[in-house]
Amino acid sequence: MNKFLTLATIALITLASCGDKKKEVNETTPAKVQEVKAGNLKMGFYYQDSLNANFTFLKEERTKLEAKQKSFQNEVDRLTGEYQAYVERNGKKADRGEFAQVELQSIQQKAMSMQQKIGDYQQNRGGALEKEAFDKMEEISKKVEVYSQEFCEKNNISILMLHAKGGQFGYIKPNMDVTSEFIEFLNAKQDEIKKDMEE
Repeated sequence: MNKFLTLATIALITLASCGDKKKEVNETTPAKVQEVKAGNLKMGFYYQDSLNANFTFLKEERTKLEAKQKSFQNEVDRLTGEYQAYVERNGKKADRGEFAQVELQSIQQKAMSMQQKIGDYQQNRGGALEKEAFDKMEEISKKVEVYSQEFCEKNNISILMLHAKGGQFGYIKPNMDVTSEFIEFLNAKQDEIKKDMEE
């Protein structure tokens, strides 16, 4: 599940955005983006891993999802512990011949029922958590995409590229890096993003 959360975050954020430091942002001040001549194009890029690490709203949502995952795992561990203790306790009694055949059948049925409950819980709750994580990361990536357009319009950027390890861009000139500015912009807009997602 943790691998899924990480992969979902990376995959979905790759579709959208990235950034680096935390400070107060004046939304009316344009980012200091160095113009790179390519006809009339002004291009910039941001680092995906920086966005994942520094976009406050994304970090908060991932923390919430991780807390739900931990709670889920704790419940699985609790149910499994109860099952194992029940089987061990009654297995010892059965070895000593303390049960009649009818009692043994009842104990076996209860053990099977406990095991089934664990499987059902893992499948139902685990599946629901995976879907929730995927949907949340997809929703955030869509919002980042929308706000990346606003960031580009505000800063007269024609193309905003995402730079990630193993991505399409092996090298981009550092003077095109707008990671910090983009993350600051997203952090300044996070109340709007939260509101949009609640509607």
